[in-house]
Amino acid sequence: MNNILLSLSDGDKRLIFALLLILIIVVVFIGLLGYLMMRIMKFQSKKMDTLVHDAVITKVVSDKKHFIKYGRNKNWAYFFKQAYIPMIIILVGFIVLIIHNSIYNNWGYNPFSTYDGFGTLFFTWKLSGEYTDGSLIKFAKLVLDNTPHFDAIAWCGYIFGPCILVGGTWYLVAVSSLLARTVMLYKRSKTLFEKSLDGYHQDEALNNTNTNN
Repeated sequence: MNNILLSLSDGDKRLIFALLLILIIVVVFIGLLGYLMMRIMKFQSKKMDTLVHDAVITKVVSDKKHFIKYGRNKNWAYFFKQAYIPMIIILVGFIVLIIHNSIYNNWGYNPFSTYDGFGTLFFTWKLSGEYTDGSLIKFAKLVLDNTPHFDAIAWCGYIFGPCILVGGTWYLVAVSSLLARTVMLYKRSKTLFEKSLDGYHQDEALNNTNTNN
């Protein structure tokens, strides 16, 4: 291992370090995103209780089938209440993209491009090198491809990008919440309306009855 490390050039070491750093950032980001989604789903699963609470307490629903139907209707109504705003945001993004493509007659336009799209606002890198002697890592270099800058030609990307990212993330949270509430609905249907004989012993029940008599 030491020999391998010593044989690497400074450029190779910088490349390996950059790749490891990117990997760590991706893993941390995925972990934080997963934790956030779990918190949201836990909160939304409890929201199911709020949606059906009054109907259960007042006995508007009195059996499992009716409870599931009522809860499902409430769940979907709440989903549309959560989802219509992000859907409008996404729709606005696509309308702007269609208008842009119609004006410039460019239906192959990439709104996330680093040349004339949303990507102009971010740092981007690319690998540059040769496969000399069949070894990429020895010759590959991580080259800065774009530095953040504003360009009027990318106006469509500046609108489309945030609309898709914000609206898409918002909509994903709404869908995840719908699933979490659905799971809780079926769990509640079992605990509220299903009869169970767990822990029941007929002999003990008879003895208790005789004792009371």
